Parts: sequence; structure tokens; C-alpha cells
Amino acid sequence: MVISMKFSQFADLPVVDAHVHFGASSAGKAQLTAENLRKQGRFMVDVIKKGRLSQIYVSGGYAGLYLKAKYPGMFYAGGYVPWSGNTESLKVNDWNSYIISLIHLGFDGIGEMGNKPVLRSKHEPLDGSYYKGFWEACESLGVPVLCHVADPEEFWDENLAPEWAKSRGWVYYHDDYPTKEELYAEMENVLDAHPDLKVVLCHFYFISADLERAEKFMNRYENANLDLTLGIELMYNISRRRDDWRDFFIKYQERIFFGTDIATWQTLQEALDRIWLIRNFLESDEEFFTPQTADMLLTRYKEPFIGLKLPEGALRKIYCENFKRLWGDEPRPLDTDRVIDVLQKKGRKELVTAIKSVK
Repeated sequence: MVISMKFSQFADLPVVDAHVHFGASSAGKAQLTAENLRKQGRFMVDVIKKGRLSQIYVSGGYAGLYLKAKYPGMFYAGGYVPWSGNTESLKVNDWNSYIISLIHLGFDGIGEMGNKPVLRSKHEPLDGSYYKGFWEACESLGVPVLCHVADPEEFWDENLAPEWAKSRGWVYYHDDYPTKEELYAEMENVLDAHPDLKVVLCHFYFISADLERAEKFMNRYENANLDLTLGIELMYNISRRRDDWRDFFIKYQERIFFGTDIATWQTLQEALDRIWLIRNFLESDEEFFTPQTADMLLTRYKEPFIGLKLPEGALRKIYCENFKRLWGDEPRPLDTDRVIDVLQKKGRKELVTAIKSVK
């Protein structure tokens, strides 16, 4: 089918992308040069301008602070907390003090972090001893967390897992991996213990294949929010029960967030394709397919996606208002001198050079 809806036809509304990756996202060694940071920053600005975005929330640890310094007001940034398979990268004795230190630097929230599956021998449960105090600190301080839980259920099944997932080792039917239900249980234990936690669960919590379970989950955990970041299986699954899911989106419109998973390894066209896919899905009632120019992580299904054509009030919330409610109307101000001092002590020369060039 010919794609009929263009960027220029989308609703003229503010849009905040709540899920974008920039630079190095680990707390380990520096992986970028100052020039690469500047180049990737320009890429992100192009995405905002050509993708008709208003602002972006980036995961990338300290690298995100460069964007805040260079382009004030355009970027929110998430502070670093290790994923469950990488906890050796950061030792924290006092989570409350650590989170406060990130906020004082100018970070706006935490993550993306979470429990994307790793071998059980390397896995630290989200409700386990390593994260003891982390969730409580975020809850008491009102700091929002972007959290990835589990993965699509197909990744545990050799017959259903897509080839692109197999090629990246994102499959869990060999060796000893936690099950999807175990990973869900970790997060739900956290939600039970911290009912005031501000949390957005990435990729629609990988629950799009089970509408009834999704509704029970949203009713039980009233502080839980879902982002629409592809995993394109979410659009495929929702399209198979389009009318029922449309009712769900309208009912929970205040708890659904726009996000794309755009990253600096993509081309500009691939980034724009991700924005287009989700906006077309939300705004049109078209039948459409993954663009041929889209990146390799977006499966090409034989059956079409079917747009939800949500009302403008729901779009306003999903695109912007829900994000601002959790993260604030504007990004936190950056304490540039403090940032430079901290980065110098951590040996992040490339970031120090890039940020100093802005001053």
C-alpha cells in the first residue's frame, strides 16, 4: 500500500521523544572523541528539526550533559544506573546520595536501565540486594526512571525469534537465562513496594500480545507508565486487535509515552522512519508496512499495521503532557563548572573538551 500520510500532515502538536540513545551509555571507559560528540549532537538536532520533535530525553550517562550544555532547553538527560547484567560497573554505598549528586549535575531522571536478559550467573535482580535503596531513593526524591523489563516473548523461542535478534545474541532458548515471567516478577515486586515511584516501562512492557493482562497490570499498578518505543512487534500485535487496543489507549492515555529508540548508530532517514511509524500508527487509520528504508531492527511483516487514529486530546497527552508531568516542563539547568570538575576526576577528557568548547 502506498504511504499517504507525510510528516507535514501530522498534527501540529508538541512532541517529546522520551526514549533516545546518545553517546556512551556505560560508566566505564570513554568511548567517544570530542569531535564525535559534536557530530552526534548535530545529528540529534537534525532529528528534532526534521522529525518535528520539540525535545528529546537521552540515555547516555555523562555524554547527555554535553547535549544539555550545547543546546540548552532541547534535551533532557538520564543519569547512569547499571543494567542488571552490568552492576560491576558501578559501586554505590548510598543510593540516595548518588541520585542527589546526579540531579545536582543537571540530570533529569534515571536511565534507561533495567533487566534485559543476561545469563543467570551475571544477572542481579531488580528487586535484589544491589538495587536495595535505589528504588526508595528515586521514589522519595520524585526522580523518574526509564526502565526496560524483559524482551519480546519470541526471543525465548527458537522458532519465533527474528533473524536480527538471533544475529545479535538477543535470544534466550539456549543456556541458563531468567524467564520472562521471572523478569516481570522482579519489576512487579518493585512496584508493589514503591507505589509512588515515577517509572516508565520501555517498549510497552513487552505486553502487547496480551491485552487482558495489560489492562490488569495497569489497573493494579497505577504508578506504572508505558512507552511506545519499538519493538515493532507492539504495533503488529496491537493491529491484530485494533479496535480493542484503541479503547485501551484512550482509557490509559495519561500513562502512555511517545518514544522511538533512536540512536546515533542510525542514519537520519532511519531515525525519521521510527518517528513516522509511531506517529502514523497513532494518528491515521491507514493500513501500512515498515518502510524499506527503516533500520534492520524493525521487522518487515507480511500483514499490515493498522493505525489507531486517536483523538487530539489523547495525542497531546501521549506526545508531550505525560512526559512533562513526570520530568518537568523544562530540562533541569546544568551546573557546568561542577560537571567539568566531576568529569575531570573521572578521566572523561573527551567530554571535558567538548563541554569546555561550549562555554
